[in-house]
Amino acid sequence: MSLQAFLLAALAAFTYASPVAEPIVTPAPFPEIQKRATSCTFSGSNGASLASVSQKSCSTIVLSNVAVPSGTTLNLSDMEDDTSIVFQGQTTWGYKEWAGPLLQIEGNGIKVSGASGAYLNPDGARWWDGQGSNGGKTKPKFFYAHGLTDSSITSLHIQNTPVQAVSINGANGLTITGMTIDNSAGDNAGGHNTDGFDIGSSTGVTISGANVYNQDDCVAVNSGTV
Repeated sequence: MSLQAFLLAALAAFTYASPVAEPIVTPAPFPEIQKRATSCTFSGSNGASLASVSQKSCSTIVLSNVAVPSGTTLNLSDMEDDTSIVFQGQTTWGYKEWAGPLLQIEGNGIKVSGASGAYLNPDGARWWDGQGSNGGKTKPKFFYAHGLTDSSITSLHIQNTPVQAVSINGANGLTITGMTIDNSAGDNAGGHNTDGFDIGSSTGVTISGANVYNQDDCVAVNSGTV
């Protein structure tokens, strides 16, 4: 056998005895995507706490006749972008002397609305003493609409806030349409400093079709740009 033939035979034997290992397949490095529930409905005395802990899991949050316990904020400030919030029936709050807020909503692309006949009723007369935020009982502010970007609030009916109703701060591109703030009962019952909208450090806030009945400013613009 020639040297060339010997080398070719040896190479063929080595290749047959040592097959090439199969490649190891590893999963693609994509994070797991968890689908949010389409709609979540919360109600009753535990509705506020359940909504707060579940807010990231729902694309639409329906608050139906929620009774928020005393000294508690209905806190929806940690939602995913483009979440919708719908208030149904009557939302109430228990009584406690504290600074509040009773309701807090933050986020990007958030859509807040009130269903037909729904209203938010903190029953502010329990705190009214004619002194507002200047003394007397410690009164919770009602609604912190803070850090809302490219968001909207539509057709909310708010009745009888302890003091200031809606605080808007750090907003950018917020549209409020058709909101009613009715503190008219405070005219003869000690309502004071029941401002409708207090706006600060915000850009591009539009309020249209609002009805405010109160014992102080309808709108107070403290800071911000047009």
